[in-house]
Amino acid sequence: MVRTVLIVLGLVATFQLSAVTNQVLIKNLSSRLKDLPNGKGSLIKSFANHSQSYIYDQALAVIAYTREDDQKSAQRLLSGLKSLQLRDGSLYFSYYLDGTSPYPDEGDKRISGAMAWVALAATHYQHRFRSKEFLEFNHKILSYLETQIIPIEVTGKKLQALVFAPNDVESTAFNETDVAALEHNLDAYVAFTHFTRINRNREWKHHISELRKFILAMWDPVQLHFWSGASFKERRINKTEFYLDNQSWSLLALDNSSLNEISPRAALQKNCEYLFVKQEGLAGFMDSKATRRPASHEFIWSEGTLGQVLAMMKIHKLQEAPITCNGQSSFDFISSIKKMRKEDGGIGYATITEKKDFTSSSSVAGTAWMYFAANEFNPFELDYSD
Repeated sequence: MVRTVLIVLGLVATFQLSAVTNQVLIKNLSSRLKDLPNGKGSLIKSFANHSQSYIYDQALAVIAYTREDDQKSAQRLLSGLKSLQLRDGSLYFSYYLDGTSPYPDEGDKRISGAMAWVALAATHYQHRFRSKEFLEFNHKILSYLETQIIPIEVTGKKLQALVFAPNDVESTAFNETDVAALEHNLDAYVAFTHFTRINRNREWKHHISELRKFILAMWDPVQLHFWSGASFKERRINKTEFYLDNQSWSLLALDNSSLNEISPRAALQKNCEYLFVKQEGLAGFMDSKATRRPASHEFIWSEGTLGQVLAMMKIHKLQEAPITCNGQSSFDFISSIKKMRKEDGGIGYATITEKKDFTSSSSVAGTAWMYFAANEFNPFELDYSD
């Protein structure tokens, strides 16, 4: 009897802690919302230290609001994106908070994976609220992404994959039109799959199958991990770098039958072996490293660490066996990342680092992924059974 009471009290305490965490995180996201002119919806300020809204962050916030049953806030963000959609269905990578964009003046930066996240967010909204308000908007995004799925041949296999971007971005060291990134193909695979599922739409069934084939072709049965992608022109897999998200997001995105074709626990342990970091009294993961030399920058990336956490939780449930990483459990990592909370209540994007594109500023991505991890909610899935 005493044991039962203690268990119940523990569950109540856990629930109360989760509720408090949710309130703080959602409050921070809401503090970042900025209304567009003429009542055209809202955008969200991605980082505390500059005034842009990345569409990936918009999508994360929509999914978090949807999971929280805050339809009004999710609707505001989707309305903002809908008002900015280009004629062909695409969206630029980021916008200023007044709805203008650094693009195309600074280049035609339209990144496929980020658009796929917006499509996934719109599907979450439709599924949760039984609303078709953004159905046409979503269909236009996916119709555009369909045009970016083209033939590719790797390891002697003729496949199809999503192109990184429709044009080369001059500010990067690689040609986006030649890259099929695993991460982006995962995003698109899930976006097409869930839209098809809830709308009973069969027009993209072939693309879903082809994207799955490409994803599994990036699995290395010898090294027991996923590679980051492949080149269309050179017909080869990129094996020069190892990325955190390639393992965690693959495990979160793939269904159980697909996971049976690989070794999920091995993939998670590769992240532990290559990317685990202890810094500033915290434990977490950095984003990537070269395969043949030590990492040039070691830091803890909140978003990526929390993606690893959710993947650990998923495989734990699937295989009914606990997963730890260098002695750290998934809840140990959550406790570490909670310590990255900033004065505004948001989660810092990373610990201090000089690596380009990473900042210690309070971020939408860190905050949203903390919300997902605290609630054991996989944003790649649509189950809202609670």
